Amino acid sequence: MKSPVFSFCVFVFLFTSNSFAQEASATSSAAKEQNQDQVESAQSIEINNVKNPDWKSYKTMLKGLDAFEKHHAHAPRAEHKFILKPRKQEASLIGVSLRLATDEFSRPIVLSEDGSFSLPRDSQAEAQSAELMINRKKDLFRWWPLVRSPAVLPHQRRLGDLRLECEMFWAIHYDDLPFVARNLVRALGGPCNTKKVTLSFPAEFMGLKEAILVQGERRQNLVVDKIKSSYTLSLLNAEFTDDALIELIYESIEGNSQEPRLRNFNGLNVTAGF
Repeated sequence: MKSPVFSFCVFVFLFTSNSFAQEASATSSAAKEQNQDQVESAQSIEINNVKNPDWKSYKTMLKGLDAFEKHHAHAPRAEHKFILKPRKQEASLIGVSLRLATDEFSRPIVLSEDGSFSLPRDSQAEAQSAELMINRKKDLFRWWPLVRSPAVLPHQRRLGDLRLECEMFWAIHYDDLPFVARNLVRALGGPCNTKKVTLSFPAEFMGLKEAILVQGERRQNLVVDKIKSSYTLSLLNAEFTDDALIELIYESIEGNSQEPRLRNFNGLNVTAGF
């Protein structure tokens, strides 16, 4: 079962304050205040690579389902789902199949065209330590939780959805983290519940220009990495409720406006300051 879900490369005592500060200077003062803990910290651990198996332990994935049910209040109208996200341009979902299997049985899991699927609870599969397997070699796809509340537009992300995705991510990938990073992030309360941790979420497409956290009249510009087409924030922000929306604004496409945007194949990046 080897195939990453999101990349994790751990750099202990990595001095990132200068580059982060330069990026933050291009944003509003509100974004600077949100990331003050990380910018002022001279030392941090940046996590951007983990094991990426072409299979996943069913018991491990059930931890994500348990987290969804425990923290469902963040997105009460959303249904639990996971998604296989291509890591490379050549990784097509055409012909990809997913099954829950042991040495004694194999149960197909319905995979939607976008790679999303629901995970059933199966006592037999759990008792026999079943595995979720795809018919592709490793390193082509990421295993990712997917939370999308109804009525959220394609260019928007709901803050409560991201908070719930984070809880599912943490539950699934906790054991994949190197020992030092795992215990550091855990000591901080987990990545979803501390201002000491920021998460950089990849936008669906390349060419992200701006990301603005909006609720009513309150607006906050988020730090954007234009190279990775990602936006960064701390999910612990009492000023914004779960219903706040992140508006994603892309660079305009020159020439043919009908030209499809390039998909973003980057993974989640987690930075913990200390």
